[in-house]
Amino acid sequence: MLSNLLRMFHSKNWYPTSLILMMMLSTNSAANTEVKVSIGESSIMQFQVLQDTFKYTRTTGKKLGQLPLTEFDIVIADDGLVIPSTRGLHVTQNEYWDIIFEPGSWYLQDEKVSVVLPFALIEKNANCTHQGIIIIENNTAGYQIASETCQYFQFNVLGRSDIQLTTKIKDSIDAVIASHMNERDSRLPEKSIIDISIDYPALDPVVFSQPDYIESSSMSIFGAVINGTHYTSDCPTRASTFPDCSHFPLPAYSLSKSIIGGIGLMRLEALYPGTADLLVKDLIPECSAWGEITLSHLLNNTTGRYGSSNPHYDEDNHLASFLNKTSAKAKTEHACKRYRIKQKPGEQWVYHTTEYWLLGVAMQNFWRKKHDEKSDFYTDVLNPLWRELGLSPILDEPHRQTGQPLTGWGLTLLRSDIAIIASMLSLEKSVFTRHLDQSMFKKAMQREASDRGSIAGSETLRFQNGFWAWDASSVLECKEEKWLPFMSGYGGISVVLLPDGDVYYYFSDGGIFRFAEVIEHLNSTNPIC
Repeated sequence: MLSNLLRMFHSKNWYPTSLILMMMLSTNSAANTEVKVSIGESSIMQFQVLQDTFKYTRTTGKKLGQLPLTEFDIVIADDGLVIPSTRGLHVTQNEYWDIIFEPGSWYLQDEKVSVVLPFALIEKNANCTHQGIIIIENNTAGYQIASETCQYFQFNVLGRSDIQLTTKIKDSIDAVIASHMNERDSRLPEKSIIDISIDYPALDPVVFSQPDYIESSSMSIFGAVINGTHYTSDCPTRASTFPDCSHFPLPAYSLSKSIIGGIGLMRLEALYPGTADLLVKDLIPECSAWGEITLSHLLNNTTGRYGSSNPHYDEDNHLASFLNKTSAKAKTEHACKRYRIKQKPGEQWVYHTTEYWLLGVAMQNFWRKKHDEKSDFYTDVLNPLWRELGLSPILDEPHRQTGQPLTGWGLTLLRSDIAIIASMLSLEKSVFTRHLDQSMFKKAMQREASDRGSIAGSETLRFQNGFWAWDASSVLECKEEKWLPFMSGYGGISVVLLPDGDVYYYFSDGGIFRFAEVIEHLNSTNPIC
């Protein structure tokens, strides 16, 4: 079979017609079974590097195409579903990769059970995400990766791994299935983006892919929420058809600044008024020289500590040395000491991921002072919001360094998650209006005309409480300013929050940040001014 996989690698129809055989299961015993899958050593059949900006493969060769050693449990349900018992990031001992497995399908072939699972390799301590399909045959797995959301490292790989399968006692099957059904039921109603012109004749689905500006090879996925319906694109790869785009893992990159940093501090402020005004030096000993700088200054990138007042110069030129620190303590010490005071806090906006790292450290330390040393602000503060929203379990565990949530990057989500989060943010009444500090939240959502936030690189851009905003008035020919909040992520990720729960988003990796034409197009159906 593996020789067939090698031939299929070159075909657009690679999605398996010959499928995984789990020989230890019979047809009658397959359904409602829980199995432990242990992935062993991998061997590479084909490895093709398409982009390697930082020359990773110069020293690693094909090693980056190997799967990490890991174990995970799957539940084989009676309706053709295969569900990983624990969703989200599997942290591994591999030097380069962590891994995520998502729900897939099982089939019957020759009276044996066959399984297909989506998965993704996630760069250690970073957010580059390489999406693929894994197929398990006896004690061997075939896998393929032919897509990614990563600007600087792109590759195709076809390989196989040793696999050990062990049937488990059926102790968590019902709970796993029930959780998955609840997740699916909580999604917004979905339609293909192609059908948007049926519901709204003035809208052209092609416009949403921005083909004049974003190469199709750079676009991972895009979509829109209009009047409560989520219109979704497909998720093309360079080889096989991805089995289920609703389980296509997506990197948040700096969307995390809004989702973890912004929502996190606004929730803490609602729970403990005054949290945003606490001094950094009182929560982070390594920042003892930070004077009157508060958590709010961290959230707004207005600490007054920077190298250059050019909004993105420090980030573009200095971030790598911070990311290369291999422990939470080293990252914190670096972030506290990297820049000197140039201006009073609150006066100058300079974009710094390092300040969001410190915000996460400060929120963690604050939460533990309020509770105990084993408590965790992400688990205790944010996960209850995610559960109330009905988000996927893939968000339950953020990427961490030595246990510390990364906060400024390092989160993985699904398209259904971003649609729900963004739509609920833009509604006048939602989970967020009930649970977040309303003064901070209204400013972040541009509902306070007296405070638009800091000028963020141009007169038409603002930054406020972890969220960007763009003045669309000139494009839409509004009679007055129209500030639209949005989230932005490295490489070409934008999530635009429109009135009344409407949303436009795209995930790409070609370095293009552009959405004015799409917003103008949407304005023809649902007036934005």
